[in-house]
Amino acid sequence: MPRDKQPPPKKKRPAAFFWWTLANVLALCLAVLSWLLCLHLFKHPEIPRNYEILKKLGRTTPPLALTQLQAPPGASADPRAFYQRYAGLSPEDLALFNAALMRNYLSNFREQNLIQYAEGNYKVDQVRRLGADDIFQPGFAVRAQAMVAPDEFTAPAPWPVVIEYLFPTDDPAAMGLIAAGDMLQVSKFPNCAALIHVAKLEGGDTPVICLTVAPIAFGDFKVGKSEKFTLKAPAELNPAGPLPIFPASQENE
Repeated sequence: MPRDKQPPPKKKRPAAFFWWTLANVLALCLAVLSWLLCLHLFKHPEIPRNYEILKKLGRTTPPLALTQLQAPPGASADPRAFYQRYAGLSPEDLALFNAALMRNYLSNFREQNLIQYAEGNYKVDQVRRLGADDIFQPGFAVRAQAMVAPDEFTAPAPWPVVIEYLFPTDDPAAMGLIAAGDMLQVSKFPNCAALIHVAKLEGGDTPVICLTVAPIAFGDFKVGKSEKFTLKAPAELNPAGPLPIFPASQENE
């Protein structure tokens, strides 16, 4: 006689312990992921996307309105010293260094070992107003060629270093006080112009170093013997703004 067909055994449903364990593992993974994302946000504000998120969360701080006497300590360098430091850097090393400079600028120079003040004499060749797409506004930027005297008996000559000096100011007439051909004398004090970006401009046999600097301290900036305008700390910063500032420099970055 044929045997009666036995019904197939019922599949065992996963135990409640399995689902409880799975839910806890997923929750742990989400917690670790969110922690890593938060760490990345706060550790790398120089990334424009991160900075925008931090701004929406109210966790960004604009530059402090420091006076010259309140400016943090830092090293200073003239065009020759800057050239020796950065002319030999690879593009990868330069990108890492610029990220650290911008991160330090956005955090009000928390890392004082990265502060470098510009010094030297520079001949102005371009001036332009800063707009909404730049690192800050209002203000204007000056591009100038470094002029270096090889010795005390030789007249200053162009050096393969250019400087982009950013001036945060709401004085509409300030930009007219500096024109192409003027000499810009920069010193650690009272200018307190800190390095925020370095670009290497390839062209010819000798690479040109482009330094972008911005003041840490604010107040009156003297032009010549009698003219002056007032520097004011920017209300907001925009790390997505292209650096270098001038298109001629950006093409050769």
